[in-house]
Amino acid sequence: MSHVSSSLGRRLISLALPVAFMSLAGCQDSAPASQTGGQGELSPVDELLLASVKVALPPPGVTPADLPDPGSQGARLVTTHCIACHSLPSPASHSATDWPRYARRMWLRLDRLQDSLNLTVPSTAERQVMLEYLIENSLQVASALPSGPGRDFFRTTCTSCHDLPDPKVHSAEDWVAVVRRMMDHMQEIQGRSLTPEQFSRIVLYLETASGA
Repeated sequence: MSHVSSSLGRRLISLALPVAFMSLAGCQDSAPASQTGGQGELSPVDELLLASVKVALPPPGVTPADLPDPGSQGARLVTTHCIACHSLPSPASHSATDWPRYARRMWLRLDRLQDSLNLTVPSTAERQVMLEYLIENSLQVASALPSGPGRDFFRTTCTSCHDLPDPKVHSAEDWVAVVRRMMDHMQEIQGRSLTPEQFSRIVLYLETASGA
């Protein structure tokens, strides 16, 4: 990790943590009441809320062993606290500039969950370690994409879910598996996927651009 990237991470962390707790202090305790159809049944509003939350959650497939430096404190804390509510996120699923926003949102939700759920809430110091870990291992964003057939389609398709990764972050041999995994995530999140021709177009561009 370069000096510039580490400095960026520290600046983002210093901004994200205070805002998270300031926002939490200003939250209202009340929420719109929902009507249930009967004991143990969800109202249509609750069902809609539950479905919308599930769409935005990390897709399954990442294990603790898949995390960068899995034995580090940051990886252990991410594993412990994140999988209590949803599938384990890959640090590379968001860029360094996006992780503070996503982490802040998760912490606001976690702090407001009922005590009866018996969730372990990370301390302020642990949150800083987690955010620093996520930023340091975040998606390496492309500053400029090499020209070539498929570049524009790659840009428009992939930015529908995340920032554009640097083609050099993976080897030409690895891109097939990476794009296939992204297709699975795309199906989970957006309910659609790529055609074989679209898949080949993106893979061929990334294979070429990774060595440019």
